Amino acid sequence: MKKVEKINLHVPCWVYQNDQGISHKVCNYYVDKYKNHKTETAKTENKNKKEVINRKARDVKKIDLPPFKGVASYLIAAALDANFQNWKYDITFCSQAEYLIYKRNGKYTSHVDYAFSQNQEYVRKLTCLTILNDDFKGGLFYLIDGSGEKFFPPQKKGNIIIFPSYSLHGCETVYEGQRHAVVAWMNGKPLI
Repeated sequence: MKKVEKINLHVPCWVYQNDQGISHKVCNYYVDKYKNHKTETAKTENKNKKEVINRKARDVKKIDLPPFKGVASYLIAAALDANFQNWKYDITFCSQAEYLIYKRNGKYTSHVDYAFSQNQEYVRKLTCLTILNDDFKGGLFYLIDGSGEKFFPPQKKGNIIIFPSYSLHGCETVYEGQRHAVVAWMNGKPLI
């Protein structure tokens, strides 16, 4: 088995790439499968913990996916392996998976996926994502490192990127074409 490249330059993330990621054939299959599906505008949480549409923060269309099959299953398998090799979090299940379409001017500003609310039985611990196409410009995924700088992990078509859900991250604006991606979240008991 080939060594998977671990990226850990002030930002803990794990990247499966080349033959360790998702094949281009599989990526193309899912882009074709979902290109005509009905989408909804993705929401974000406001200060009152209510889901709202805020295109200034998150301008993306989404399709909810079953987290236990299809393209999401590739992300779950990779996340379990990366967790075993790196973080060793108590992961119980995948709570949610989404197919994301970032059209021209689509973006998602810096945010975290980990909820710090009290009395939650389960929280997102690992976020895993893949980009299914490469015929767009802009739309780079980033993590914010310890000094506040953007860090861009390798993100070619089919790469799988996994990182702790409490990490600040986002997606820069797409300025040409459409960016197709899938994200899934691995949950477990709160870290604290």
